[in-house]
Amino acid sequence: CSLFCIIIYIMSTKIYFLKDDTTNWGPIHDYLAAFVSKERSVKINRYKFESDRILSLYAAVLTRLAIIRETGFKNDDLVFYCPDMHKPTLLAPKLASPLDFNFSHTDGAVLLGLSTDSKIGVDVEQIREAPFNTMKIVCHPAEADYINNTVEKDKAFFEIWTKKEAYTKCTGTGLSVDLKSINTLAAPIAKNIKTFTQDKYICSICILKR
Repeated sequence: CSLFCIIIYIMSTKIYFLKDDTTNWGPIHDYLAAFVSKERSVKINRYKFESDRILSLYAAVLTRLAIIRETGFKNDDLVFYCPDMHKPTLLAPKLASPLDFNFSHTDGAVLLGLSTDSKIGVDVEQIREAPFNTMKIVCHPAEADYINNTVEKDKAFFEIWTKKEAYTKCTGTGLSVDLKSINTLAAPIAKNIKTFTQDKYICSICILKR
């Protein structure tokens, strides 16, 4: 097992990146599962593979720890609203200023963003062989040109994909919109997205001021 977490600050936004290579559920995961809600436990257990359940659990626990650290609330006081196909929100306790957060997980990694003054969307993907056949339905022509003219095409594809995921999660539309119409490389979208590489992962964060 190799588990570590780093924290990155982007203005008033905190970004947590957690990496873990655990593939089998064990006693520590049973222990951590006691800290999440029954609703979240149901979602965690929907995953077919134990490695995915573990990452979903880590995302939920990391979110709670980050909110507790930011607000001073107790874990038992946290109540979340988790509509299908939309990012979760903190329902209670009530805050004077809304707290926005978003998380994503992929093979071996979790990314969490937490902001006290902005809307936020995040996405993380492992750099691997890219599904280039999907470009015609998900990429703006300028994005496709960027990928095709880049030496590291797999990395470029997932850079664009994570940018697009982060942006649509931040705006609340999700991937139900016409993705080809969104150019994440041009203004005004580009200035609101930060992308970085951590180990073999591409991470994108979209931050929109309220």
